[in-house]
Amino acid sequence: MKLRGYYKQLQTVLAIEIILIAGGFFLAKNFWEHTCNNTLLTCLADKNLPLQSFLLLNIIRPFLLTPLPIFAMMAGNTFGPIEGALLAAFGATLSCGAVYILAKAIGKKLINPWLSSNLPQTLRFIRSQDWKVVLVCRLVPIIPFDLCTIIFGLLDFRWKYVILATFVAILPESYLFSKIANQDSTVLSATVTTLSMITIFCILPGVIIEFISRKKGSSLWVRLKAMWIELKEEVKYNNEIVKRHQHNPAKIPVLLVYGYFSSRRALTVLERILTRQGYEVISFNLGGLLGVFFTKGIKETAKFIDFKLKRQFDRHQFNKVTIVAHSKGGLVALWWVLKLGGSKYCHKVITMGTPYRGSLLTWLALVTPIGFIFRDLWQMRPGSDLLKDLHDSEIPEEVTIFNLFSNKDSVAKGEHGLFKPWKKSNQVVPIPMHHVTHFEFLYRRDVGDELINILGSPYLDSYHDSQKIRGNHK
Repeated sequence: MKLRGYYKQLQTVLAIEIILIAGGFFLAKNFWEHTCNNTLLTCLADKNLPLQSFLLLNIIRPFLLTPLPIFAMMAGNTFGPIEGALLAAFGATLSCGAVYILAKAIGKKLINPWLSSNLPQTLRFIRSQDWKVVLVCRLVPIIPFDLCTIIFGLLDFRWKYVILATFVAILPESYLFSKIANQDSTVLSATVTTLSMITIFCILPGVIIEFISRKKGSSLWVRLKAMWIELKEEVKYNNEIVKRHQHNPAKIPVLLVYGYFSSRRALTVLERILTRQGYEVISFNLGGLLGVFFTKGIKETAKFIDFKLKRQFDRHQFNKVTIVAHSKGGLVALWWVLKLGGSKYCHKVITMGTPYRGSLLTWLALVTPIGFIFRDLWQMRPGSDLLKDLHDSEIPEEVTIFNLFSNKDSVAKGEHGLFKPWKKSNQVVPIPMHHVTHFEFLYRRDVGDELINILGSPYLDSYHDSQKIRGNHK
């Protein structure tokens, strides 16, 4: 049954990708045939192409899956090798700006908050060395130009450095192709001239600046080492259990569960807030990519948590736990409580930004090659069998589920962050926090205050009754 579901995922993702690629090429072919009144070769041979039209076509080029060298050849043929190279580089920079703006809007909401929560050193590296990364990527011809631009936007590279480094680094390649199209020199002489330009205008200044930066302790190499150390520490932190204290039998432990593609590091601030208030906090490494970033299936992880918790129950002689879960972690927690008998041990589940109705963002990932790899993306898509099965569950009488949700949440926007079982129940308590974004649930002080209010006393003998807390949030 498990393999059958995975094959269905593979077939669906493959079909979508084929349709998108075929549709893209069909659109590009028809556009260029209409624009050139024949084929793209007609545009290359047209020596009367207006400058405004050339620049406008450059802006829409990436969205028509058209390679950049074609435009450099077009510019060389129409405007001559020198002016053509400059215009081609300028046009490439314009197209870079168009793609960068769109990617930046997505990255600002999703990628950067994730990086700041999970890999702050990596984010620091990106912030300080972005122009060098752009320069290197643009100078290597086999690295796709537009794909790099998307990545620069998603990672929120500083726009002025992206634009400037793109223009400088793409100029030699533009000159090479415009020179070839102009046919006033051999390919060999054009290549030699291009390599000389790369050395003089890109490599030498880059080496000099890197040398000066290294003296100041802020070079690319130094930052890269810091990022690598962080990644190694991330693996170490997530794969070792740090026992900070003995279990207090008078307290009810709080299990923290993190979300998709996050790691235990994402829980650092939340754990500190709760620990300072006297709560006994536990968390598990849920595994996934590199053994660190949580990409395992929801059902599989719920079984893993069941196994780990029962070991803790036996080892420390307690049988009650409260769960606070973020994003995908809420689906895992609820599956354990409602489907695997976790309600015997857990009477209170608090979820934050959990995509109970799925997230449309999963489709953005599913139509990329990672859609072939990660099972959980398929499970979190809107209308998935897992989500339907979860909503069909009956909530045991002793269980209360608190949903912190927000209209500013880009993953589980508004009521998509609410669990709605088939049978209406006052055991699900919605708590709107519309000023909070998806990742802010993990570290905002007011979110911590709300969690403390719901959790009540950390001690077993003064544990808040669920019905009382339900009434307080109506």
